Amino acid sequence: MSRIHILPPHIANQIAAGEVVERPASIVKELIENSIDAGARRITVDVEDGGKQLIRVTDDGTGMGKADLELAVERHATSKISDEADLASIVSLGFRGEALPSIGAVSRLSITSRLSGELGGWQVRMAFGRDKEVMAIGCSQGTTVEVEDLFGEIPARRRFLKRRQTELGHISQIVRTFAVAFPEVLFILRSDGRVLFCSRPGRQGAECLWPLLGDQIISHMLSIEGSSEGIRVSGYVTPPEEARASPKAFYFFLNRRPIGSRLLWKAVMEAFRGYMVRNSFPIGALFLDVEPDQVDVNVHPTKREVHFYYTDAVYRLVYHSIHRALKGLEAGVLLREDHSEKDESLLSYRQAEIPPEACQVSEGLPFDLSEKGHMAGEVSAPGPVSREQHDICKDLRILGQLAESYILAESPEGLVLIDQHAAHEALIFKRLKQQLEQANVLATQPLAFPEVLDIGPEDISRLPEVCPILNQIGVVIELFGDSQVIVRSVPEFVVSGQDIKTVVTDLIDRILDLPHQEPMALIHDLLASMACHSAIKANHRLELQEIEALIEDISFEGVTHCPHGRPILQVLGFREIERRFGRN
Repeated sequence: MSRIHILPPHIANQIAAGEVVERPASIVKELIENSIDAGARRITVDVEDGGKQLIRVTDDGTGMGKADLELAVERHATSKISDEADLASIVSLGFRGEALPSIGAVSRLSITSRLSGELGGWQVRMAFGRDKEVMAIGCSQGTTVEVEDLFGEIPARRRFLKRRQTELGHISQIVRTFAVAFPEVLFILRSDGRVLFCSRPGRQGAECLWPLLGDQIISHMLSIEGSSEGIRVSGYVTPPEEARASPKAFYFFLNRRPIGSRLLWKAVMEAFRGYMVRNSFPIGALFLDVEPDQVDVNVHPTKREVHFYYTDAVYRLVYHSIHRALKGLEAGVLLREDHSEKDESLLSYRQAEIPPEACQVSEGLPFDLSEKGHMAGEVSAPGPVSREQHDICKDLRILGQLAESYILAESPEGLVLIDQHAAHEALIFKRLKQQLEQANVLATQPLAFPEVLDIGPEDISRLPEVCPILNQIGVVIELFGDSQVIVRSVPEFVVSGQDIKTVVTDLIDRILDLPHQEPMALIHDLLASMACHSAIKANHRLELQEIEALIEDISFEGVTHCPHGRPILQVLGFREIERRFGRN
């Protein structure tokens, strides 16, 4: 008897469905694409139990007749391509003819539709790939697809679904992404009968990004425009100072299709190279318009990956369009990674390159700051100063500031340059660390006027894992609606003169992006982030009294490096100065 056999169709369909139907959000994505391809101007998504029990997508598109409806649930049945040549020039969002049969294979599926001009409609129903039936039914123009009991006959797949709020967060992200790509369409998302999201058709410019980025940040974004060799790019990015600790708040759209692209991301990061501190990422969205025959979207069943035929042209266009917008910023001190790239309109300085191991936390206590490195530029974790450096800090004669970023002073050993931001950051970090070690929590202060933050729907669903860690470092937040949180309290030192929204958003990003990091190592990273946000910035003028106080503090506290491992000062010895002038 042969051991090899042909799988029954309903089992084969369930396996194939895994490529398209990963979770409820995958279904919502496929159904919204079908609605948009049908010319819908209003799309409503209803879900129950995070989409596990019910997903219903209703549109006012062109609809389908009986014959089309019968074929719609058959594999590789599609109206969007006819022959092989069509694959080279795809203009619709969907085209494979796999979504509906794949969904029908893993759920109880019904599709109800009525063509424009017809008096009645039709409905097709099937259960887990079986028992297909078609019947006449009264309904409004357009199409309604209902998906019930997802993975009901596939317990192994159903067990991998997350809790209700997590799945709902993914669905919300999908709906909001399409609302950005198609701002002329009205999108409504309801969960268990309650409206979670309703788009605002007719918005123009950067306001179109509000479903993903919120209203707070879009008012001061940089406009991106460029075209070359038949390719056009447009969009909006935040100025470098608005950078986040996570890359997840940047989006790409190709011919209005949401995509992921390492090529585009690399171009964006290279354009921002030197304008942001390390391990920071811009916020924004880019829209590329490319002739359909110049890009291959038939790469993966999710249609998330694409291949450009002219990758160099796309890369150069994105890079130069963003770089041109950044060049237009007003002159200021921006961090550069490379001395060789000079810009006469910008004051630019290079931060020391830090080996990855320099920022790692040693085993054992996360704040075990061993005495390593010295002033000559050897990078180490923050630690107690040597007697030599302590003496240097005590005997300084202040000369002034360089570019309002570095303190210049004379010592018996030579010229001392102090990075004012790194020095103040090191002080704050040490004090926070000591406070946390003593009390296991930072002193917190309630805000007289609580701050409201826009938070992505996927992040909202993960708040339970964020709040305990935030509480330990003195930040208290609460859910405020479906895409916002309200900040009730922050550490005492953050209250005055700090951008509380930026600080808390950065902390949330860091916690969510490092879910598997050791708890105390994560606390180290969060304290470093707060210290960085709170420290004196580069390009900030200091009065003589402020300089004296800073030098006195770093001498008394005995800090040598910022929490990221960068030295806070450098010494150019007299012997080296004389050598450079040919005096020895």
